[in-house]
Amino acid sequence: MQNGIVYVLVGDRDLGKLSYSLNSIRKYTDMPIVIWSDINFNISDIENVTIRKFDRIKYTGSGREENRNSSLFRLKALKESPFDNTIYLDNDIVVVNEAFFDGLSVAKEYGLTMVENPRQFIRSDFRAGDLDIGADVNDYDRKFLSDMPRCMMALNMGVMFYNKKSESFLDELIWEQENNPSRGQAGLYRTIWKTKKFPYALPFQWLVCRRHQGISNPLALHIGHDNIFRWYMENFI
Repeated sequence: MQNGIVYVLVGDRDLGKLSYSLNSIRKYTDMPIVIWSDINFNISDIENVTIRKFDRIKYTGSGREENRNSSLFRLKALKESPFDNTIYLDNDIVVVNEAFFDGLSVAKEYGLTMVENPRQFIRSDFRAGDLDIGADVNDYDRKFLSDMPRCMMALNMGVMFYNKKSESFLDELIWEQENNPSRGQAGLYRTIWKTKKFPYALPFQWLVCRRHQGISNPLALHIGHDNIFRWYMENFI
């Protein structure tokens, strides 16, 4: 049974952090990596990496073209993955503990697996949830989810472990993103509410973001946050 990793690079926004992520992976494993990208670039110093080109979709007037393309094509990368079990990683995530790769075994047993979102709630009445304060949430999202119970757990799509036993859920999620584009996680929550299925949720340590700097036993860090990048450089290099 083959395991592998996929990334999605839209433009060069996160290109500077990608090398940190790739090098962190190679400290622990030589498993194959596929990078989906809409730009031309080279990765010559890391072995077993394939680059797959795609054409980005134009979202006129959204101001979120790169975000929406990333949200959609990460799902397509999982759907079309040649691997039995696949990790999706954002380009600015570094792995700092080999236990991170146990997520592949979790996905093998439970299917699609994600990390708890630092915002914790999907929606709330006190402006604390992902849909309450996240960018690119629209009226369609709010209406669709208006009867969802408050304070359900929010998830982060920056790290995903995928096994094809969750293919039907992934197909629904891709459909939502293609037909009702908005915030990627809003599409996820619509799919959760529509299908009444929920990805297996992992603790914050699997993707440490800004507010959890210094958390005990981190497995992966979101170095796109400046404070997390400094923490990484000072403690994990």
